[in-house]
Amino acid sequence: MNELDDFYRRIGCEVSDDEVPRVASPHAQLPGWEFSKPPFLGSISNPRWARSDDVYWSASETCERLDAGFYRCEARPQIGPCVVKLRVPSDTLVPLPDTAGDEVIKEFIEFWTLKQRFEDRGLIHKRGVLLWGCPGSGKTASIMLMAQTIITIHDGIVVQIDHPYVAASCLQCIRKIEPERPIVALIEDLDALVQQNGETGYLALLDGELQINSIVYVATSNYPERLDRRFVDRPSRFDIVRWIGMPSPAARRIYLKAKDPSLSADELEKWVECTEGFSIAHLRELVILVSCFGRSLDDAIARLDSMRLDKPSSEHTPDRPRFGIHGLHRKPQYQGNGKEQPDLY
Repeated sequence: MNELDDFYRRIGCEVSDDEVPRVASPHAQLPGWEFSKPPFLGSISNPRWARSDDVYWSASETCERLDAGFYRCEARPQIGPCVVKLRVPSDTLVPLPDTAGDEVIKEFIEFWTLKQRFEDRGLIHKRGVLLWGCPGSGKTASIMLMAQTIITIHDGIVVQIDHPYVAASCLQCIRKIEPERPIVALIEDLDALVQQNGETGYLALLDGELQINSIVYVATSNYPERLDRRFVDRPSRFDIVRWIGMPSPAARRIYLKAKDPSLSADELEKWVECTEGFSIAHLRELVILVSCFGRSLDDAIARLDSMRLDKPSSEHTPDRPRFGIHGLHRKPQYQGNGKEQPDLY
């Protein structure tokens, strides 16, 4: 029995003579992912995408190409590894200048133009980005701008990753069917996923036996000191490790004006002055409270301030935090008031 057959057996499927899985039991349940090796989908000859609604899996017929958009990696008893298309509603994106996120996005856009240079030097066309910072600082906004770029400009796909071996199976399947398709793989709250599923699979996925070509891994963490240094001190796993701080006055001005164009110049400057240290999430809520609910600016600011344990300065840019096991039980110092620097190795 090969790895593919064994994988389908574990999730309650069986494989027919033409190696296309079929349901063994309508009551089959997913196991606890106890297998030590990832399933391999490469034994299906001339694979294509089979589709039911927004769920795609590897089969020997039907469509040859995924629609550009967002997907989530899953494994289902009836069909095995598959990708599920997601409907992702989001606010209108506002690019903010002179921010760390803006710098990352510019390098991300440049990366997709350099494939031939990578290949000429015998390098895998792959990149890893880890964004870290306080909750609400704009990591998700940066990710959405990257996703918008890969979907609209490069006709690519964005894949959400949870379990590393399920993701490896799905990514290998995508790559076998669509060898050149640009992919962005999202790993949000990496520290929590590593704690839940262990390190080995993610390390192999980022830079090991499970890696694939033409992909950018984008991970986020509010607590990067919980990650082992093998993640953050190893280029080719994460080539960019970037703090995403609170938006500067210039960035806040652009965001607030974009979300409420009715603000006069004087009102806008007052909003900018009152929101020092506010995250993108807090700025968004401020607009909702004042412009949508009709609350006064002073009441909205007081309400948002009362929800916060601190108010870090937008000018504070900490160095890399203390990563690894020594920082595991330490309170993250970068969430302080801006005067306290994180410990360093």
